[in-house]
Amino acid sequence: KTETDSAGSDRYSRSAADLGEWLKSGILKVDEKPAIYYYKQRYTQLDGSTSVRKGFMALSRIEDLGKGKIHAHERTLSGPKADRLKLMEACASNFSSIFTLYSEVELTINKLLDAFVEGKDPVINVPDHEGVENILYRVDDPAVIATVAEVMQDKALFIADGHHRYETALNYKTLMHEKNPDAAGDRPYDFVMMYFSNMDDEGMTVWPTHRVIHNLPGFDSADFLAKLKKYFNIKVLEYNTDTKDEVYNSLINSMEAHGEQGNCFGLHLKGESVCYELTSLPGLNLDEVFDGAVPDVYKNLDVTVLHELILSGILGIDRGAQERQENIVYVKNYKDAFASMDDPSNEIVFLLNPTKVSDVKDVAEAGCKMPQKSTYFYPKLLTGLVLNVHALDGV
Repeated sequence: KTETDSAGSDRYSRSAADLGEWLKSGILKVDEKPAIYYYKQRYTQLDGSTSVRKGFMALSRIEDLGKGKIHAHERTLSGPKADRLKLMEACASNFSSIFTLYSEVELTINKLLDAFVEGKDPVINVPDHEGVENILYRVDDPAVIATVAEVMQDKALFIADGHHRYETALNYKTLMHEKNPDAAGDRPYDFVMMYFSNMDDEGMTVWPTHRVIHNLPGFDSADFLAKLKKYFNIKVLEYNTDTKDEVYNSLINSMEAHGEQGNCFGLHLKGESVCYELTSLPGLNLDEVFDGAVPDVYKNLDVTVLHELILSGILGIDRGAQERQENIVYVKNYKDAFASMDDPSNEIVFLLNPTKVSDVKDVAEAGCKMPQKSTYFYPKLLTGLVLNVHALDGV
């Protein structure tokens, strides 16, 4: 953005002009045949092992969330949606796929697409900045596409990443129908580009997103710990310069083990050479804690307990402040989370275990929404591997 930007002459219009030029000059080329795109990502797990996540990119009909087969699981903010809508209006395109999950234990689609691409060269094979290998195949065999469509016909879809983009596509569809009330049949804006990945495949990985809390007025660590003891057992792990990394790793491993039995968090407080492991007290009644205000389907989730009980109930950071991220920074790497305590403006770090994929499915099906950053599906999709350009169809 520049100081001379004005309506019709801003970053959105410049993006549209660049897109038009790339299409005109042949930098971007339109596939001659209808196709779906098989997208594999080979990546390294936290333990050093290698996994491959598989999925395919295609169009999905847009429908109201929760009223059909498409379900969301996280809350969204108005600001990002307004920005994305302006870009979509200017460019009439989807530049980034919405990441959705479906369930099919037989893995029919993955097996079919693996067989189809066997021995074929990918159209794209590129590493990203984290060393993830991104491999893309064009699948234009009508019989294969028809089989994929048939298997997916009645599948429920759960948005893993891209909630803002999906709601923007829904808003764009509504806007375009208002502008073109007499348009008959399916229109390009009735569909949106998605990446579909099978949650039952072994390559599906969810990593945790940790919380750094900063600039809390009058924060008292002793009082905070005293209030936590009403709900949690608190294990103290002291460290010094020589043992810091060992203690950090021990905490992460212990959290993973204890997370199978109940709510478990790691905790680090400002100015202390101590880590804490919080595990929910046996018999903790969350119905009483939340006074029936939190739906059963996700009252036991770590992110719910953290945001509703600890952040809101104990620290007084209400939901609005949380959603505006007034006192919260989200950190994906636990080492970076620990390192954030070197900043004197940060008071608390909460470490979390990853949310289970099955929990995402249950919450979405129930029509409920988790707090922001409840899931981090790794690795991220690369933007721009495939574009869905509406304007090519005369919109």
